[in-house]
Amino acid sequence: MFLYLEEILISTIHTLSLEAFAFFASFVEEVVAPIPSPTVMVVLGSFAAVQERTLYALVPLVLIGACGKTLGALVVYAIASKSEDFVINKFGRFFNVTQNDVDLLGSKLGNGFKDYVLLTIFRALPFVPSVLLSVGAGLLKIPLRVFVVSTFIGTIFRDSFYLYAGYIGLEALMILIEQSSQVETYIEISVALVVLIGIFVLYMRARRQTGVQE
Repeated sequence: MFLYLEEILISTIHTLSLEAFAFFASFVEEVVAPIPSPTVMVVLGSFAAVQERTLYALVPLVLIGACGKTLGALVVYAIASKSEDFVINKFGRFFNVTQNDVDLLGSKLGNGFKDYVLLTIFRALPFVPSVLLSVGAGLLKIPLRVFVVSTFIGTIFRDSFYLYAGYIGLEALMILIEQSSQVETYIEISVALVVLIGIFVLYMRARRQTGVQE
């Protein structure tokens, strides 16, 4: 299913300008997590080379793509932030975590220059799933300014690598990108499995506690 969505997304490059594709596809790729993050920028770089765009002409594409991805990340951040209350109220007691604990941690993570740098580095790393960063930031309610700045700058570094790789088309870089995409997918699947197992364990524990009380 997601492979089909990826194919549809990539096919829009034939009807949109490269600038429009950079924004639209980056937004969708961020919101629809299973779509591999390198795909959009690698394809964009390849088409830029075919159209004989200069190396300097890649800069606007990177910036436009970073804007689209940041907007998509904000959507994920907002959804995670809204669901945080439900998650804490439902499962927080099993981990002895309260709403105040989460709010305090989130406020501590967004008050220093090192936090900007750290979140930017995580966002720039090719093998770190960006959607997990957006969800984590939303759940912890990291200040919006920190999230937006680190997402935008980190995405510029990350997308520049992918875009340039697609532009020059070196086989060695393509292999590296494919491997990083696989690692990213494995991380997403692993985290999803851990979350599902955790929810199941907590559910069974709650049922046992209910049975004891009765």
